[in-house]
Amino acid sequence: MSSLFFVCLSGGVGTLAYGESVEDLKTQMKTMQDQMIQMQKNMQALQNRINQLETAPPAPQVVAAPEIPALTADEVTALKNLTTFGNVWSKYNMKLYGKVKVDFNYDTAEFKNYNDFIGCVAKESDYENDSTDFNPRDTRLGFKASHKWDEWSAMAHIETDFYGDNSGNNLIPRMRLGYINVGYEKTHTSMLVGQDWIPVSQLNPSTVDFGILTAAGNLWWRVPQITVRQELGDFQVLASVMKHRRTDTENEDRMPWLLTRIQYSDEILGKGGLVALGGGYRNADYGQDSSDNADRWLICGELKYVTGPFTLKGEIWTGEGIGRNFLRYDLDMAYDNDKAEYGEPASAYGGWADLTYAFNDKTTMAVGYGFDNPNNGDIGDYTNDRRFTRNEQYFINTWYSLSEPLKVGAEYIFIETERHRQIHSGNRFTVSMQYVF
Repeated sequence: MSSLFFVCLSGGVGTLAYGESVEDLKTQMKTMQDQMIQMQKNMQALQNRINQLETAPPAPQVVAAPEIPALTADEVTALKNLTTFGNVWSKYNMKLYGKVKVDFNYDTAEFKNYNDFIGCVAKESDYENDSTDFNPRDTRLGFKASHKWDEWSAMAHIETDFYGDNSGNNLIPRMRLGYINVGYEKTHTSMLVGQDWIPVSQLNPSTVDFGILTAAGNLWWRVPQITVRQELGDFQVLASVMKHRRTDTENEDRMPWLLTRIQYSDEILGKGGLVALGGGYRNADYGQDSSDNADRWLICGELKYVTGPFTLKGEIWTGEGIGRNFLRYDLDMAYDNDKAEYGEPASAYGGWADLTYAFNDKTTMAVGYGFDNPNNGDIGDYTNDRRFTRNEQYFINTWYSLSEPLKVGAEYIFIETERHRQIHSGNRFTVSMQYVF
């Protein structure tokens, strides 16, 4: 830097020698000083940058991406199939649903059938004893899978509860529903194959009790069947073959129930209202070896009428040989007192009705009555806990929704069972909580 100053000074003297004034020389000196100051700043900035580079960590090594081999033709096809069809959850419309329901019962009589839900009062003379029951068995779990193609649709439906055969608190799941339903939209035709609710006498009373007036006027059960339904405007017509699964290969029990039903629905009956007439025939027996078959038949009518906050429902029926396929065990065959054995099919008639009032979106109340009246002569001298000459139930209940899925209810039921001159009665008081999802 001193050499540079000397050269510059020599140049300045030389310039002065050629006649430049002192003022000119001072101006040049000032310019040179400013340039030297700026040069020092630039040199310091450059040194600082060098120091930063020397103390900085080493730069990361960039690894080249590995070469990916091309997919084979089979792999490309498999990938396309996976993309097109997806997995089982995306291929079909899936729905999981259920409910948890717990009933707390106080009974003033012995209800032999069916303990957790009511059928009729026990036959034994000391039937009057009070007891309580904490019952969670009406808890349910169901699953539906469905899909459509062209003008066709299909659905598989499975539902369980915990009313399997068992004792104590080891509650065994059982299949309530298990069927496939195939529909053709163009003609509004469907076919159901599997276990579903019976296709006639389809309405059920609005009881809190799981039994829904069992053996007290309501024909119901869930039975394996093949049922074809046809929609014709406001009408629906069905034809069905229905029969419980075989439990003993020794039974000569072959012919299923042949059933038919015609239903009319119109806005004059209110939303969801209907009137229906159904019937069925079966020539069969539950006996063993070479027991004779018997002609069994059924005629039943249904009505549901909705107006404002009121819903009126009811059924009436009559027939002969109406037994276990309609949850009327031990009531289908007449008893021959002279031969002390079962004879011809027993005739009977019955029905039920209830009225529900919705106070608002949260609170409802229902009252109802049902009766089952077998022919006294057909029942004969042989009676048991499920075999009677008349059985009646009266009920009143209410439900209150705490939220959309959660509600609590209470119910009172009076039951009176007649076996010729013997009349036994009892009461059931129930408080229930239910969560539906």
